[in-house]
Amino acid sequence: MALLIGITFFQKIGLVTGDGAIFPLIVPLSFIVIGVGLVYARPLIRVGRIVACAVAMTAILLSTGLFARTYSQGSVLLLVALYLPFVFAFRTEQKTYLKCLRFFSTLMLFFAGVVWAQHAIQFTVGWRWWPNLDLLLPKSLLIPQFNYIQPIRYGLDYMKPSGIFFLEVSTLSQFIALAVIIEIVFFQRWARVAFLGATLFATFAGTGTLLVVVAMPLLFVRMSTRTFIGALAAILATLFIAVQLHWFELTMNRVDEFGRTGTSANSRFIDPIYRLAKPLVSDAGLYSGIGAGQIESGGNTFWWPITKLSVEYGLIEAVIFYAFVIFCLLEGGMSRRFAFVLIIWYSFEGTLLTAYNPLTCVLLVTMFHVTSRKSVSRSADRGRRSDADRTLGSGLASM
Repeated sequence: MALLIGITFFQKIGLVTGDGAIFPLIVPLSFIVIGVGLVYARPLIRVGRIVACAVAMTAILLSTGLFARTYSQGSVLLLVALYLPFVFAFRTEQKTYLKCLRFFSTLMLFFAGVVWAQHAIQFTVGWRWWPNLDLLLPKSLLIPQFNYIQPIRYGLDYMKPSGIFFLEVSTLSQFIALAVIIEIVFFQRWARVAFLGATLFATFAGTGTLLVVVAMPLLFVRMSTRTFIGALAAILATLFIAVQLHWFELTMNRVDEFGRTGTSANSRFIDPIYRLAKPLVSDAGLYSGIGAGQIESGGNTFWWPITKLSVEYGLIEAVIFYAFVIFCLLEGGMSRRFAFVLIIWYSFEGTLLTAYNPLTCVLLVTMFHVTSRKSVSRSADRGRRSDADRTLGSGLASM
């Protein structure tokens, strides 16, 4: 819970080193909390994770030391700091894990309220009355290179609400999308799904909506008739709100951004594909890269993790490191359906060194090792459980 609060409320706060590397506040916070966990809760020794991490980190360090002419030491250190927590796991009862997911969902309900409050302010007295961390905090404490204030559409004097504390509106929409997915997979509280879904449209950011759409085949597999009816009602309610917000009218003009260089959609989903192909032209690109942190000099902050790894360290090293991340997400007693959604999110909407991407994977998946159903006392919260809670044990076993 402390980490979830840190990764949302303190997302914009960090320090920038002399060579341009960014160290967010949530990185040392995560090590402090994990350290407390290591003292008070016995960690599990996951040999596979330790070996995979050692191999991945060795490949990265060897590539940097042997082949890179220029590299950022801060970038290498940040990479190690962000992905070392993938090794740690703690034995957790199912009811405790579900309690953590409920807290994440409730936290995003709070930020959904902030979104609607921001809209109420800008439709009455104007968006300039929003609390603005860029103006309230010293520049030296703010993480740069993100679009904190962004118009709904070019030339329109209405801004996309970023929840005040998030780096930018796309980040907020992705977190709300994860909350929607958690509700669908684990709890099926359809009124909450409808409200969070409506808020997702109210952000006017496409990445969160795209994540939910892409994840649909995973979310609705093996769905009962009762669950399908609830999901359909939530979707219809959400679409009704989207129509009232004129969401489709205001956002459909952005579809052509995928083909226009320099636009958000192009830099997020098209440029990474072309940049990924360049290291494959020469044989050296298979085992060496241009050096840690050097791809950032292009000014594009949306490189996919696999793209940044391949360009800066080499394709072989990238595959090894990526295999380590995916192995940690799929290993253990978690819902693989949810783990696959996180892999999609991390791979195509995340970046390698933006702290909230890997640390969210840690918070929602890798730090938990859910014990078997037999070890869980059902009587404590039997009256409050949803259908998803009662069937989670069998679902986790089958997924």
